[in-house]
Amino acid sequence: MKFGRVDSSTLSAIDFTLPADAPATQELLASLPQPLQKPCIYIGCSVWTERSLVGRLYPPGTTPSNYLRLYSQRFSAVELNTTFYGTPSIERVQKWQKSVTPGFKFCPKVPQQISHSSNLGEQFSRLDTFLAAILHLQDTLGMSFLQLPPYCSPSRMGAIQKLLAQVPAKLPWAVEFRHPAWFSDQVAQQDMFDFLKRRGMAVVISDVAGRRDVLHQTLTTSCAFIRFQGYAAQPSNYTRLDAWIARLHAWLEQGLQQAYLLLHEKDEALCVDLALYVIRQLKQRVVAQLLLPSTASEQASLF
Repeated sequence: MKFGRVDSSTLSAIDFTLPADAPATQELLASLPQPLQKPCIYIGCSVWTERSLVGRLYPPGTTPSNYLRLYSQRFSAVELNTTFYGTPSIERVQKWQKSVTPGFKFCPKVPQQISHSSNLGEQFSRLDTFLAAILHLQDTLGMSFLQLPPYCSPSRMGAIQKLLAQVPAKLPWAVEFRHPAWFSDQVAQQDMFDFLKRRGMAVVISDVAGRRDVLHQTLTTSCAFIRFQGYAAQPSNYTRLDAWIARLHAWLEQGLQQAYLLLHEKDEALCVDLALYVIRQLKQRVVAQLLLPSTASEQASLF
């Protein structure tokens, strides 16, 4: 995740404190019904294909054909970035679906041909093709998300809403906003977030050093979708993650039913370390509210 990345030499000057919950978040959590089952927290990275993970996440000698299966035994989700560059074939999607352990979730990113197009609100055919493909993930389909480019301002709200209206109801979906005006223009933000709430769609919360406005702490559904950017073995990675674990614990106690925490690092091996740290801490601190696939919790320690 390059968005919001800064030079590591400037990190000490950044206030990484999590903002307080937005008022809308407290209102939403207070309105949620008592869940019928334990909430689920899904933890993962953005790639499983890196050869550098052999010997670190995968046993020595592991072949690429086994990477995904082993990844899904250690983590419960993956951000599916490959779909950003084009809709995969149905055969490829079916292969992914059959490769993972029960309870695992893929989080596909909407193709850039849609999200970054000049006629966003007219991309119905491409959206239908994307949806037709990812639905073959079946029970492994987690939260899909539309990542809008930094130049997509509230002036395009109508086009965004027109496209989102084509997404089937009850399909887990989130939207990531990057233009600063979505966070400085409170009227536009309210209009957009209210629309998402009515549609049952989440707002992506991004924790990146260079854009603290996108750390908005606003929930529009009973599922939180968080993308976290770490920085090359910085101690602040862990204090920031500790704050997120505390925040998730608080939200779970208030009725949050589901959360995704997807971690990013320039060095994928370090990303794995962060994800395993989160799993260990969650097991210790919020075990009563935590539900992870058994393989992810049991195999968090490496070989």
